Amino acid sequence: MTDQELIRLYQTRDPRAVEETRAKYGAYCGAIARRLLTDERDVEECLSDCAMAVWNAIPPACPEHFKGWLGAVVRHRALAIGRANGRRPPTVEESALELAACLAEGDTPHRQLEARELGETLSRFLFLQKPEVRTAFLRRYWYAESLEEVAAYMGWGLSRTKSVLFRTRKRLETYLKQEGY
Repeated sequence: MTDQELIRLYQTRDPRAVEETRAKYGAYCGAIARRLLTDERDVEECLSDCAMAVWNAIPPACPEHFKGWLGAVVRHRALAIGRANGRRPPTVEESALELAACLAEGDTPHRQLEARELGETLSRFLFLQKPEVRTAFLRRYWYAESLEEVAAYMGWGLSRTKSVLFRTRKRLETYLKQEGY
């Protein structure tokens, strides 16, 4: 079943939409939730909450890239559950601290309004990177994988992985400054 067919099922309020989404993307969503949560009960709660959130969001939402949108829904809910329960894996904290140095300090209402624009700027930056650099960056900072896991996936040594990510963060910091962040 294609993503457009899935979205049509949601738009017509067909209960099969949830089943079909689970069949097609259950493993993907579970992997994201498990990466960010340490307790299997939290994972199940996250996936259940996300099924309801997607059901309630479509319509009116009509995501252009359903898989990416669904992954973002799961990721945000998993982070919220982990924050509420105080049970997040250390890789989440580590990767957040590494990226924090690239961003300006302070979470003001004005900064919250700029969050979407910042996301678009980050997407443009990543598009400019080599595919392997982009993959390593996303695995570390989106999926919160450990440095060892990123290195193993990329087929790189740990030293090279650290170096590539460090240089990418420095380029990101420069890019964000150029863009006014």
